Amino acid sequence: MEITRVRLRFLTHPHVCGIILPIHLCQKLQLRPRQKITVMLGKKEVVATVLQDRRNPDSSIVKVTSLLRSELGIPHGGLINLKREGEVLRLGPAIGIVTTGIRRDPRQPIGQRTSFFHKLLLAQEGKGVFYFIFSPHDVDWHNHTVSAWFLRKNSKGSFVWRRLTTAMPDVVYDRIPSRSAEKHEAVQEFKYKLASYPHLPVFNQGFFNKWSVHQLLYPNPDVNEHIPETYTAPSLQTVRNLLRKYPIVYLKPKNGSLGYGIVKVVRQPGKGYEASYHTGNGNVKRHFTKLASLYQHVFRTRRIRNYLAQQGIPLMTFHGRPFDFRVHLHKNQLNEWVVSCTAAKVAGSGSVTTHVRTGGTVIPGDELLSHLFGRQKAIITERIKQASIRLATAIEQAKGTDLGELGLDMGIDTRGHVWMFEANSKPGRSIFKHARLKHADQESRRLLVDYSCYLANF
Repeated sequence: MEITRVRLRFLTHPHVCGIILPIHLCQKLQLRPRQKITVMLGKKEVVATVLQDRRNPDSSIVKVTSLLRSELGIPHGGLINLKREGEVLRLGPAIGIVTTGIRRDPRQPIGQRTSFFHKLLLAQEGKGVFYFIFSPHDVDWHNHTVSAWFLRKNSKGSFVWRRLTTAMPDVVYDRIPSRSAEKHEAVQEFKYKLASYPHLPVFNQGFFNKWSVHQLLYPNPDVNEHIPETYTAPSLQTVRNLLRKYPIVYLKPKNGSLGYGIVKVVRQPGKGYEASYHTGNGNVKRHFTKLASLYQHVFRTRRIRNYLAQQGIPLMTFHGRPFDFRVHLHKNQLNEWVVSCTAAKVAGSGSVTTHVRTGGTVIPGDELLSHLFGRQKAIITERIKQASIRLATAIEQAKGTDLGELGLDMGIDTRGHVWMFEANSKPGRSIFKHARLKHADQESRRLLVDYSCYLANF
């Protein structure tokens, strides 16, 4: 049955567990006065009595009694969606974002990441959802409830954090912040219980490993043209063989992020080899006459089994500096992949990577492509978009889990071919700090809500 958007209000009535609907809504939902119906919020359900609001027959206001509110754990009133499914009347959807590091401080409930989650929850505006943050410690599995933080407007119109107990959500968005947090006993136990919880979709679980993503995509004829040649735990001979085929080879940590630990190896005919990398003190370049010496230097403090060797791509340049793209993709309410943002990252002077941390700069992708390609910009933009959507589709199918967003690091070589260097299941949002990407930031956050509604069947 179709979804109806209503305004939810609460009625002080301590003795009746009831839901009061205007006459036209009763007719639309095929409900009779005094009928008993199961009302559901998230994973909690309560049998309630249907009552008609005869005073306001054409209103879009639905009222619930204090008893029903209490038993269901309805956190707040306002705009919400109503849907009848068989003998159940659903309110919601309830969308929970799970993370760690939650505190009982109403000013900064998620510590230094509070502003990040504040922005995420702003996307609830006008969507008619219950949207909240919780941690694995906050779940009462026996009562199907969760103690969560909501972002609500106070009487002055300012947003404030409120901690409320509510029903276990319809859908969970995984924002566990790091691989180390993933390993915590409480997180592991939570994920184990969640996996056996009936009909509770979770999206973007866990982190990607560069090698496992490569193994998923390289054999796939639909996308392997975009995947650089890569080897795990590279021996000296493997690196040597790659350098015979390509003038540049990258040595990358399998589980790295933000460009940490990446070494760029360049073959200089007749002169030897050059290794470039970033340390805490800045960008470093070292020359070696023999590849064996370079290899020993790189893996003196690094474990070979934790590394990959990858074909270097001769990237296009902007003002003499190589650049790549962060393509942010989302699933929409129709379960289709869409590109919410394409940002160009231009390498800093002497940097191995395009990361902002090592001196890189972010430019809206449209602007850079217009500068480089002029009238051909639309062709290149479409090429990047289609490759990204095909890659996202292939990753989700191969993983066999729900993915609502992906961050792909993509590049264009000097011949105009599109490559993918990395896929992130927990993409950072630093690119959205650029003033001209503000709309893309808002669209990206709205799409997270839209996909959650799809998974929740709303």
